[in-house]
Amino acid sequence: MSRVDPNSGRSSPVFGRVYWSSTKSIWMTLVSMGAILGGYATFSWSALLLCLSMSAVILCAGYSVGIHRRLIHNSFECPQWLENFLVYLGVLGSTVGPYSAIEQHDLQDWAHRQPKCHRYFSHRQNPLLDWYWTLHCDIQLECPPIVRYEPRVSQNHFYQWLEQTKKLQQLPLAIALYYFGGWSWVFWGIYVRIFLCANVQWLTQYLAHNWGDRPRKLSNVSVQLKNLPFAGLLTLGEGWQNNHQAFPSSARFSFYPKQYDPGRW
Repeated sequence: MSRVDPNSGRSSPVFGRVYWSSTKSIWMTLVSMGAILGGYATFSWSALLLCLSMSAVILCAGYSVGIHRRLIHNSFECPQWLENFLVYLGVLGSTVGPYSAIEQHDLQDWAHRQPKCHRYFSHRQNPLLDWYWTLHCDIQLECPPIVRYEPRVSQNHFYQWLEQTKKLQQLPLAIALYYFGGWSWVFWGIYVRIFLCANVQWLTQYLAHNWGDRPRKLSNVSVQLKNLPFAGLLTLGEGWQNNHQAFPSSARFSFYPKQYDPGRW
């Protein structure tokens, strides 16, 4: 069942205003400055290995499996404690909370499945503008739909706490990294990792909206997502967007040999 209530058909994904989000933009700017300046000043091979390892685990187990496949699509079963842990990892990687992650995803998915939608959802503009819109802006629709969370999500006190403290969740991790590896591990395990994860997630979305294969075609939709055969492994399975759009309730994003999907594994 869709969480998006189109308000008796009055809601529209076409008309809206993209605006600069001060909270979102300032956070990403500070993270980027810390990644570029602090990462350069404190580089070490151990810090680079730490950054890449943490990014892979958090993006795959946290975002792709925990937030995308389980929390958003409810496409597989697992104990609640395991779901909570995976979603927590996802929050560490995306710096959005459980509810904001659901809302962003479901609004975009709803917009894609309408005959027309705003360019903010279709990712068809210049890549530099699209990067700016995605990482520094939000959209206010003139007639937005209502996202209604199911009770198992809306009544989860752990998710409520995570949503309220999402950015502060980096602090305990930073303290642990400083204890074991000093400032080099802090900058590469926090700033560089978040910068890398945010930009990889944006780039995967942008490429899947504009390039790649489209073996399955949907009718009466404004956006047909594409598969990225050259990046299936690098995107941890998230590059098979055409497969996923056709079968959104499946925990499998890959269906054929050589369609590598670490999230499914």
